[in-house]
Amino acid sequence: MNGSENNNEMAERLRQLEVREEFHRRILSDILNFSTRLTRNSDLKTLYRESNALAGSILGLDYSTLMILSDDGRALVIRDAIGFPSSMIDSFSLLEGQGLSTYVVKEKKTAVVLDFQVEKRFEVPPVVFREKIVSAIAVPMLIMGEVFGVMIGHTRRKRVFTPEEIDLYQSIANQSAVAIKNVMHFEALQDSEKRFRALFDRAGDAIFLADMDGKLVDVNETACRSLGYTREELLNMSVADVDPTFKEMNHQQSLWDNLPADNHVTITSKHRRKDGSLLPVEIRIGFLDLHNRNYILGFARDISRREQADSARRKLQGQLIQAQKMESIGTLAGGIAHDFNNILTPIFGYLELAMLETGKNSKLANHLTQVLRAAERAKEMVQQILAFSRSESEEISPLKADIIIKEALKLLRASIPTTIEIRENIDRHCGPVLANPSQVHQIVMNLCTNAYHAMRTTGGILGISLRPVEISTKDSIKNINLKPGPYLHLEVSDTGHGIAPEVLGRIFEPYFTTKQTGEGTGMGLSVVHGIVTGIGGHINVYSEQEKGTNVHVYLPVIAGEAFHSDDLVKGPVPTGTEKIMLVDDERTVKNVMKSMLINLGYSVEAFIDPREALTSFNARPNEFDLVITDMTMPQMTGDKLAQEIMTVRPDMPVILCSGFSDLINEESARALGIKGYITKPVTVQSFATIVRKTLDDSETEN
Repeated sequence: MNGSENNNEMAERLRQLEVREEFHRRILSDILNFSTRLTRNSDLKTLYRESNALAGSILGLDYSTLMILSDDGRALVIRDAIGFPSSMIDSFSLLEGQGLSTYVVKEKKTAVVLDFQVEKRFEVPPVVFREKIVSAIAVPMLIMGEVFGVMIGHTRRKRVFTPEEIDLYQSIANQSAVAIKNVMHFEALQDSEKRFRALFDRAGDAIFLADMDGKLVDVNETACRSLGYTREELLNMSVADVDPTFKEMNHQQSLWDNLPADNHVTITSKHRRKDGSLLPVEIRIGFLDLHNRNYILGFARDISRREQADSARRKLQGQLIQAQKMESIGTLAGGIAHDFNNILTPIFGYLELAMLETGKNSKLANHLTQVLRAAERAKEMVQQILAFSRSESEEISPLKADIIIKEALKLLRASIPTTIEIRENIDRHCGPVLANPSQVHQIVMNLCTNAYHAMRTTGGILGISLRPVEISTKDSIKNINLKPGPYLHLEVSDTGHGIAPEVLGRIFEPYFTTKQTGEGTGMGLSVVHGIVTGIGGHINVYSEQEKGTNVHVYLPVIAGEAFHSDDLVKGPVPTGTEKIMLVDDERTVKNVMKSMLINLGYSVEAFIDPREALTSFNARPNEFDLVITDMTMPQMTGDKLAQEIMTVRPDMPVILCSGFSDLINEESARALGIKGYITKPVTVQSFATIVRKTLDDSETEN
């Protein structure tokens, strides 16, 4: 070989070296660019494509496929395929088969195929021959020695891959595996963060994350909605800005120091909204360790509805207790009524007997009349207690309201201190109203008592006026909800502290009161309202704070004569000569009723023991014309005695007399065959009338 040939050979070698060097520089540049993109790329699809495309480009492959092992390790998923149909992407290759990819995964090493026609190590899929593929290279995508996926390159010509190419292909595969794994982790974290954020923001409770200095680090959407702030606004605030109780550092530090490290505490507080209003909350507070740093995590629950429900429940409980008290009062009132009526019976009896023996125009007769009126008032008060506690209806009749009001004022003067001046202006020419005396008395007493309470510490003027008025159609259009016609206008005024506007609308509610515990039940005005509206009237209240209150009551006037207690002693008293059996376990009551009957001309045989009376009656049943028996007696009640008597003598008329009983009334007594029923205390007039009527009716029936 001469020098010229040597020179040519040397030049060719230099040229080949330059080509190889240029090739290596280009590959190195591609790999460096690829590595840079790997660190910046956060999209899996793009990462699959670039990794697969780089490997195919560097090795000059006709087909390039990137496959990732499934999480359970049972299948390879094709994530990118160059040269093959796009429909192959995301398809599965089952590892149970014996293909090239399966071989690489199981062996954890590179596999090179020079010619698929003579390949015996694994099964060759039909697509290889269909695409006229001859050679292939497959490398495992390794992460810390474990297979993450497989990269496979195919060529249509026979290809011998150099060790450098194999190493380069393996390096690209491993770098791609790490990059893909990192992006998968990043996407998983992003998905987790999205799910967490969705749960965090959709939580029903407001969630606050704060550092140990109380500065808010994170909040959820519920916190923003409940407080009216944006998230950005809250993250520039502290716990003390949200919770006014944390403005005192001592309280804050005390809570932080005493908070259990592995537990939580629950407190109630109030959060201040952006508009300044306070929201009642229940807060669960605990520590949260994030990146080796302690944070305070608080879950705040809106308890405004719970507080409203608790308030309503407490109110209902109070009403229940009050109702139970009223029921107890009703039971007590029944016993008091029975005893009180037994006391009043001799008072009425002896008073009227005394009045019958005195001249009508004597001073003594006048004094006795006044005592009788007081006794009548006591009787009405007992009936009033029963009507209130038992919700019993009372008999109503035309009456002169001015007389009842005058009598009520006499009682008030004794109980109201001299610091309160009573000014009355009662028109005596008012027409009658259809009501019960105790109802009118209760209206006056309740309204005047409220007026007195408003002035008891400062004194003042209590005004009571009564006058007739005519309500026109114009008046009915205003605040007076009444039909046009004649009415009595009762006004009760005071110069006390007045009623606050927010309270004025609730004063007629049952159990509502602004008085201290023990000073009122909250029933007074509701009872007045019920009485007034029940008899067709109307009530209005006008009040100014620190100036006083005016209550206006309108009662409808009716045509007809009014009832008055003087009528009790007017008219002829019916008398008789029949023989009467009288039974009452109260000796005083028995004696006065016996005296009244004897004074009326009757022959009377009186008994205290009902069993003794029954024995006497059985011995001589035809001697008696009438039996009068008390209802409530020991050993035997009046209705039982009556039944025993009527068993012996069915035609025997019986009058049942009761101070008060839950067991029987006039209707049920008549259902038993009892002819007459009278309630204590009895008066001569009423007693004489029912005795005579019962005897006469019995004679008519016989």
